[in-house]
Amino acid sequence: MLAVGAAAVALLASPGLGRCVALATARRPDARLLAAASLAAALLIVWRAESVLHGAALALVASAGIVAAWVDAFERRLPDVVVLPVYPAVAALLLATSDADAMIRAASCALAGLALYGAGCAAGQVGFGDVKLAGLLGLVLGWASWQGALAGLVAVCIIGGGQALVVRALHGQDFPFGPALVLGAAAGLALAFLRRGNHSNSSKRNDDSH
Repeated sequence: MLAVGAAAVALLASPGLGRCVALATARRPDARLLAAASLAAALLIVWRAESVLHGAALALVASAGIVAAWVDAFERRLPDVVVLPVYPAVAALLLATSDADAMIRAASCALAGLALYGAGCAAGQVGFGDVKLAGLLGLVLGWASWQGALAGLVAVCIIGGGQALVVRALHGQDFPFGPALVLGAAAGLALAFLRRGNHSNSSKRNDDSH
């Protein structure tokens, strides 16, 4: 029932996200593709959220990430007006949990994301907008788990690396990295959950064997 409600909200919010992209780029994304992305994000959040506050943070980041990824795909930029306001909102939700371990984990992963992509920006490999988006994604991934943050990083490397190979094969040079960051973060959440589920099942089987 919760998944049905989340899917309905995602489909209702989809035109608004499209409007945000249009305001930022004067171009409209494909409505069907945007609705599919919103629906997939909503279902992932329902599946992965560990609490109402965690779900709210994921929803904020997903909305900003979808808009930012589309803007980046259209214009090769990640607008601050989309990404930066989400930082204090997500931080406030994290503080509201009063979970010290989650706060430390989230802050550590956010700083690691900023440092890692900051180094990439200094080397000319990614843009400064990618740095800010990576910090935001690290914040929410770290809140969930160390495994989620690590899986997200690996997924971004695989997706971004594959994208770079395709672009180079087509003799291109410039490509948006924002979509790879957002897709990698989504994959990290899913993979961390699957790993946790498999670990729980394995532990249960070991307990039963005793």
